[in-house]
Amino acid sequence: MARGFRFGESGLRRRCERVAAGVPMPVPFEQERFLAGIAELRGRPIEVLPSSMDVACGLLVSTDTTDYILAPTHTTALHRQHIIFHEVAHLLCDHTGANLHGDDHPDERGGGVVLPGLSAELVRRVLGRSAYTDPQEREAELVATYLTQRSAGPAPRKYTDELKGLGEAFGGTSR
Repeated sequence: MARGFRFGESGLRRRCERVAAGVPMPVPFEQERFLAGIAELRGRPIEVLPSSMDVACGLLVSTDTTDYILAPTHTTALHRQHIIFHEVAHLLCDHTGANLHGDDHPDERGGGVVLPGLSAELVRRVLGRSAYTDPQEREAELVATYLTQRSAGPAPRKYTDELKGLGEAFGGTSR
């Protein structure tokens, strides 16, 4: 069981906030700089590979030398970014994954459909979303949400004059 799951919901949220807050976030946000910072923090490269798999989620594959994130190409840029954050969250939280073939005895089929030509013996971890009720998936999703919020930058402090007037017209308060 990955660390942090003995806490209740509020403990999980606090842990996820701490994990996300501890990550270097380039301003303005650039994915390449963000991933380079994570790779430096972890001491190993991260490569994002486009995936045309017919799924709406990503996949994390770790070898002895590199972490690979497969991210779908058939989705919006914002959704793809969130998927990448989700897979990075698995790395940051030290989640463990399944054997590539779902058992303890990799065979000679290599990487199968996901990564053809990659020897199963090289793969240390494979993580893909199976269910949001899984504690590792919930934690990764929450960290990804906090990373998405941080990547957007700080919220504006004041309305422009036009927005202030519009907000007040609809009963809002200006900050």
